[in-house]
Amino acid sequence: MSNNAQLDKEEEILRLISDQCARRIINTIQEESKSALQISKELGTELSTIYRRLNKFQKYGLLKTTFQITPDGKKSYYYQCKINAINASYRQGKFQVSLAFN
Repeated sequence: MSNNAQLDKEEEILRLISDQCARRIINTIQEESKSALQISKELGTELSTIYRRLNKFQKYGLLKTTFQITPDGKKSYYYQCKINAINASYRQGKFQVSLAFN
């Protein structure tokens, strides 16, 4: 990954985790996997909002996604946050984000 691409990725991750809804989702799936519907109900947040954030987490490799086949033959996806810690710094006009994974 080029230096500029890495900086863009770090800034996007920083922007994502600065969002209160995203942080609430992270907290909810830190210890155990949950479906988007479970997350939505637990947080009292619209399902579409949950899916938007989960898609962003997936884009940056911040989620572990598994699935189970339901009794009616459909896939049910479960999400767990892979982030254990986030460290961000700002130096000479640039952000640097380092992530510690589970």
